[in-house]
Amino acid sequence: MKTTSLFIRRLNSQFKNRRLHFALALTLAGGMATAVHAESFSVHVPFAFAASGKNLPAGTYSVESIAPGILMIRGSTAADTAAVAASPAGYTDTSANPGLSFAPSPELAVLSRVRMDSGMTFSVMSAKRLAAASAVPAKGTVALSHP
Repeated sequence: MKTTSLFIRRLNSQFKNRRLHFALALTLAGGMATAVHAESFSVHVPFAFAASGKNLPAGTYSVESIAPGILMIRGSTAADTAAVAASPAGYTDTSANPGLSFAPSPELAVLSRVRMDSGMTFSVMSAKRLAAASAVPAKGTVALSHP
């Protein structure tokens, strides 16, 4: 009987430790998610530009990291909003201001880089490149179908 109660106490102790670790992991994950969402800035763009295949007018925009690899650019109206796929390009001096960089184009300037408050710089994937990457299977993959 004594060994059974000792066994049950050990199980209860292990269960409590696992619950504590799980709660700690959830807290840390929530903090990391908040940190991802917390980074945003506003910028005035004095000319029309293209972002993620969408033409946006000149105006004030807020830029926010909403998920890893996804930046949301919001204008004054819902129509002036675009989500862009971006990949980290490195860190710049944190004393540098956040901002947007554009590549010249015959029609419109195209958003090419985003520098966040933290100094993290993202390269923005062009809409054509993003479409091509999602349409073409990766090298070495095989597509099978039934007749």
